[in-house]
Amino acid sequence: MASIVWGRHPQEAYDNPYEYEAQEQFLREATALLDDLNIRLDRHTMEFHKNDVSLAKATWMLALDLVDSLLECAKLLGEKRHRAAARLFRDSVETIDLLRVLNSNTPRSAKALEQWYRNESIPHRESRKYLEETEGPEAAKRRRDFYDELSKFTHRTYRALADSYSLGQGDMMVHDSHSMSVLVLPQTIAAYLAVLADLIQQAAGCLSEVGALPEQEVTYAWLTSLETHTVPRRFAMN
Repeated sequence: MASIVWGRHPQEAYDNPYEYEAQEQFLREATALLDDLNIRLDRHTMEFHKNDVSLAKATWMLALDLVDSLLECAKLLGEKRHRAAARLFRDSVETIDLLRVLNSNTPRSAKALEQWYRNESIPHRESRKYLEETEGPEAAKRRRDFYDELSKFTHRTYRALADSYSLGQGDMMVHDSHSMSVLVLPQTIAAYLAVLADLIQQAAGCLSEVGALPEQEVTYAWLTSLETHTVPRRFAMN
């Protein structure tokens, strides 16, 4: 069994934000899993030369960066520093999708790898083109919509910034850094943890899919990171 956060939709988490023990369990499990994956990737240290321009090296470097970013997200959300964590959400999706494009064994992947080693950015639309070719236009549209939602955190749109505010008397806005008290809305943390849970699951699947780690090792990391007892819900769902 595992924390209920692994299967939560962000909106459901936002509507039912007070499952603090379940959220703490999720952070323990997520950190254990990501630490395990990081250790397994670290064994390739001193394996690649500086001038190596291979796919294996690019996959390893991006996989390490992905796991490190998600670890940072877990740490930041554990400290209720949701603004910094949210900026890493889109980065994680971009890395997941870039890993898939580079490992797609197509003319597009070969060109993208050359561009990457020339220090050029690979637009996210390239991954959506690949997704459309392999899984169809609906899958590409879902990914685009998901990416666009996460981009709102990066571009600091109104609703993304509003997550940092509670309401005082007369519905007047109060930033969560106001005074010495911790004013971070529990709804914000609950929803962001649900997003992180989804991203971690996507990332773990990607690592085995592209061969950054053997599938059996990723599976073992999951099995040894999830706790045997699921913390029960404290409140009924709205």
